[in-house]
Parts: sequence; structure tokens; C-alpha cells
Amino acid sequence: MGERPEAAPGTWARPEDAALYEAAVGRLATEDVVVQAYLGERYTTGLTEEVLTARFLAREVVGEVLASGRREFYDYQDAVEQRDRVARRRRRTGLSPARLGSRLYLWALDRQVLFTRRQWESALPAALSGQVRRLLRELLGDDHDTLLVTHDILGLIEVHDLRYVVPYLDRVSLVKRMELMAGGAIAISGPRGVGKSTLLRELAHREAAKDLVVRAEIPAAYVPQEFLLSLFQRVCEEFLALHGRAADSSFTFLIRLRKHLLRRLRAAASFWARLLLAVVLLSVALAPLATALSEALEGGLGGWLGRRWGDVSAGAVRVWAEHPWLVRVPLALLGLGLLATLSRRRKTSPLVQECVNYLYLLRTVQSTSVAATAGVAALSAGTFGLGRTSTLSTRTLNFPELVVHFRDLLERLARAERTAGRRIFVVIDEIDRLGAADQARSLLTEIKAVFGIPNVYFLISVAEDVGADFVRRGLPVRDVVDSYLDDVVHIGPRTLDESRAVLHHRAPGLALPFVALAHCLAGGITRDLIRYTRRIVMAPEGPGVTEWRLRGVAREVLSEELRETLAGFRVRLGGAVDSDRRLEELRSAVTLLGERHERGRAGLLPGAVERLLDVISTASSPSGAPPLTGGADSSDSAGSPEGAARTWEELGAYTDFVLTLLEFFTERETFPDQAAFTGAGYDGMLQRLAEARLELAVSPAGARQLLGRFRAAWNMPRAPHGAGG
Repeated sequence: MGERPEAAPGTWARPEDAALYEAAVGRLATEDVVVQAYLGERYTTGLTEEVLTARFLAREVVGEVLASGRREFYDYQDAVEQRDRVARRRRRTGLSPARLGSRLYLWALDRQVLFTRRQWESALPAALSGQVRRLLRELLGDDHDTLLVTHDILGLIEVHDLRYVVPYLDRVSLVKRMELMAGGAIAISGPRGVGKSTLLRELAHREAAKDLVVRAEIPAAYVPQEFLLSLFQRVCEEFLALHGRAADSSFTFLIRLRKHLLRRLRAAASFWARLLLAVVLLSVALAPLATALSEALEGGLGGWLGRRWGDVSAGAVRVWAEHPWLVRVPLALLGLGLLATLSRRRKTSPLVQECVNYLYLLRTVQSTSVAATAGVAALSAGTFGLGRTSTLSTRTLNFPELVVHFRDLLERLARAERTAGRRIFVVIDEIDRLGAADQARSLLTEIKAVFGIPNVYFLISVAEDVGADFVRRGLPVRDVVDSYLDDVVHIGPRTLDESRAVLHHRAPGLALPFVALAHCLAGGITRDLIRYTRRIVMAPEGPGVTEWRLRGVAREVLSEELRETLAGFRVRLGGAVDSDRRLEELRSAVTLLGERHERGRAGLLPGAVERLLDVISTASSPSGAPPLTGGADSSDSAGSPEGAARTWEELGAYTDFVLTLLEFFTERETFPDQAAFTGAGYDGMLQRLAEARLELAVSPAGARQLLGRFRAAWNMPRAPHGAGG
């Protein structure tokens, strides 16, 4: 590495300021993730640390960096000038009381200079990082954003780590609604994977520091009584934990204690048996030696020990009599210390004891047996007797009793927590795992009796259709959900800006074109956004991929996505007869996509997709629908004529979608800038592609209309037999 570049002469008024700035620039290569990624050896950008450093030290760049902060540098300069002005005036004054006062004033100004300098030093890295993208564009050209740069992808690995959660307006809306409510049931609705569970986990983690939070998850196959029983136990356990009591402090550990005691007894019996045997063996072996030693000592061993004990006792009595304070004061202090260590009996809260009792009732079954026997024994061998045995056992609470007890306890806990300034949150997650919306409504029907308790907030994640039922509550036909829920917070798919914020936390340095590609493929669904970003990051590691730029990465990801989709549709359409030709063409398309890395195949990918669209459009038309297996009367299945035609239509719309992405992301030299998107208008925004991806699951025709308008906005050729508008 050559000599380190220096700032141009005249850039800085003070050398110490130049040294501080150059040190901050030098740390960019080790602290800024974007710079680290672009300087990586695997990227053939021609960018070196010396070139980037020299550009940052240029006079015009220094001025832009200093101006981009929050006036920290200028505040520092003002403080330095004021101090220097006071110092010059002080040197001109002679010995006088004013000189002593100016010395104190100068000391205060020195402290101000040090403070403002530290402020500027702490703000300088952020100001430098803000200029990195602009300088990279100057050094590498406008297409530098098309280079796949990833340095830290830990956020893509640790998906459930709350450190990477980006707060959205959804959480703000939920918190504000809870502030305007004294308690109640609030549902969190939205598509699967949009982030409902993450929002609840993040909120529970934040509120657990000051409130009582109880989390529960719905199993896929649930029994209402068992779920409420589990929720009852969780509330008791969390309340005991909040008050410093272990949930199993009185009963649930009995079985473990019994096993532990038996294990300790066996270990103790083995230890003492071995010790006794060892003592016996040693006694037999060392008895002659002990006898000889006792005879060697005058008066035997006992006499020698007695004399030594007498000497020690006499010394202790003499110290006790002659130095009373030296002995009695330490003993008194030791006694007071022992008294202080005695544990005081703490008064147990009635609610704490009641939670312990409820846990004992809910987790155990008690039984008591009483036996009485009377008999007469004659002198002969014959006997006569009477016996009676009575057994009492508890029974488990039935569902109505369980609801009554749970609500009663929850109301009293809520009153006690309100007095302490705390709230109770019951977070019920994964209701959408139940499958059909009717099952979710059934669950809400079963547990609605415990809703509506003041100071208790039930936060429930539900499927999108259950939330839609609540939204339609103003219509003449009212849904039962309206009776159970007090409010619904709907979480919609993320916008492009929100997806960019998510990936900025999870994969810092990822350029906007790659974020846009993942966003369009995911449709704004957070879970799919992370999945597709993983694919994008892994794409250059695939066989045959030799470039890290957008065109190659997008072609790799989209062809892999289409290949997997075609394979899935082949399985779904396998029940149709006389469709061997079309299914064989699908199989050939899958094979072609799997061999796309061969020389010359990559450029033919869009054409292959267009030919595939011709096959699909023919099959999706009613006249072109292949004969299907008899006996399938349901029009919803792929084995019925209508179902097969609808399946072909879905496949055609999805292929239109992939073809549009291929043409937009792989057939451009540079990625469009903000001005180009502004010129394309509303229909040409990338958010329309994300909406089309979501519309595929609802209406293939609607998705094709969105794709058609997007193509028209960007002057792209109309897709064959698709993308109408």
C-alpha cells in the first residue's frame, strides 16, 4: 500500500482539526459496511482505499461533509475563536483583578472548546457515511448501485432477533389505541407473514419491563377447555414470577423432589457403606501401629491430648479475665450479625397465595382415603372382623366453572395491578394457524367470556378475513366478530420504503435495485422479503454465475423462482388426462430453466418464457382446456374442467409477472433513477409490481391488468396473450 493521501493545503486552519478529520476518514474502511463491501476483493470495481481517501480529503468534499452535519463543526469553530479572542485580550492586560477574572473565564471557554470538539468528533462518522454513496457514484459511475454488495447479513440469519425489528406506524397505532382504552380485546389482522407475530413479540418484550405480560400460542388442533386451562395457568405463573415467587414452589416439584431424594438416599447409603467398610479395613490393618504409638507416648494418647487441652483452656480463661473487651466485643458483634441474617417472615399477598392454590388445583388431582377396621380374635385359629374404607377425590373443573374462576381471578389481579400502576397484557398468537376462519371465530366464541375486564388487554393475531369481517360491521349483516373485539389493527404489506428500511437493518449496504427486486417478488410481505433477499445474496454463489451485478443476479433468482413454480404446477395439473403434451412442454421448460447456465442459454431466457406463455394461454382458454379425468365434479379442483382452466390461468398470470420482472431488471444498462420513476407516473412505480404479486392470489385477471399498465408506463412490449389492460 502506498503513502496515505493528505488534505490539500489551505483546507484546514488548524493542524489538529485536519488530523482528527483524516483519522475519521481512515476508519471508514473498518467501520462503514458499504465501504467495506465495495473494497472487498471479490468485487472487481477498481476502487481502492487510497483513491477513496484522496477523494474525501479533497477541499470541496471536505466542505460538503462539514456542511452536512448539524453545525457541530461550526459550533466548535465559534468556541475556538471566542477562546482565542479572550486569550489575546488577556495578554494585553497587566496585573489587575480583571486579569484574574479573565483567567477563570478562559478556563470555562477551554472546557467549551473541548465539549464542542467532542460533539464534532462523534458526529463526523455519520457525516462521512452520508457522502459515501455520492462519491461511489462519482468514482464508479451511475451503475454502481447494480453491484451486489453485502457485508453483514447476520440479520438475514437471525430472523427472529428483535434487534432487527423496524418500528412501523402499525405499532404506533396499536399503542395509541390502547392508551384510549381502559382494557378490551384488540385483534391484529393481516396476510400471513406480514409481521403480526413479530409485532406482538416486540410489544410484549417492551411492555414486560413494567407490566404483567402473558403470552400464549394456539396449537393447530386445540380443545377450548384445555386452551383456557393453559391460559389460566400461564396467568398464575406470570403473576407469581412478577412477585418473586417460583411457579412450582409448592407442588409441581413434588415428583422431582421424590426422585431427587431417592437418588440422594441411594448415593448416601452407598457413600456411608463404603466409608464404614474402609474404616473397618483400616482399623484392622493399622491396629498394631496405633498400639505401638500409644505406648510410646507418656500416659498414652489420651493423656497427651488431655495435657494439651488443659494448656489451651488455661490460656483462654486468662485472656477472658485479663482482656474482656478484646474478647467480648467481637463475640457480641458476631451474635448481632447472626441475628441480622435470620430471615424475616414476609407477609404473603392473598392473591399470590390464591395463585399458588389455583395452580395446585389445576395441575393436580387430590384423593383422601379413610379406613376403619374392627375384629374379634378368638383363642382358636379363627378370627372375625368388619372393615370400611371411604375415599374422597377432587374432580377437574368443567368449562363453565373454569371460565367463572378465571374471570374472577383476572378481575382481582387487574385491580391489584392497577393500584401498582401496571397493566395486564394477554397476548394470544397464531390463531391463523387454525386454518379456516370459522375455527378462529369458534375460538373467540369460547373465550369471549373473559374479555372486557378493565385494565386487561387481550391482543390477538387473526387472519385477514377475520379482520375483514370486523371492518364490515357497519353493514346490515353483522358478523359475530363484532361482538367479541373492541378494535382491529390491520397490518398491510410493506411499501418499498418500508422494505428498504427492513433490509437496511438486516443487510446493510444492499443497493436499492436489489431491494426493489426482493420487494416485488415478495409483494411487500416481510417474511417473503427476507426469504428472497437470502436468495439474492446466495445467487452469485450458484454455478455458472460469474458477475455480481443486477442483470446476472436477477436472471438467476427469477429463473430459479419460475422453475420451482412450474414444477409445482405440474404436480397440481397431474390429474388431467390427454394433457401429456402440455405437461411435457412444462417439463421441458423446467429442464431448460435448470440448464440455464450453459453457454448462450441465459440470453434466451425471456424468449423461452414467451413461448411458455403461448402454451399456457392455449391451455387456459375454455376450448383449449384438455379433457379431464371423469368423476371429478367439483369445479374447484384441478381435475375438473373449470378448475384446470383456472389453474392454467393462474400459471399464465404468474409467468407474465416473471417475464415483466425479467425485462425490467435484466434488459437495462442502468437502473432507473428517481426522475425516471417520476416520469413513468403512478402506474410505473415499482409498488405496482408488488401489488400485482399479491393480486395473483386473488384475481389473475386483475394482476394482468396491473402488469399491462406497468408495461405501458415504461414503454415495454405487451406480453404475448397476457398483461392486458
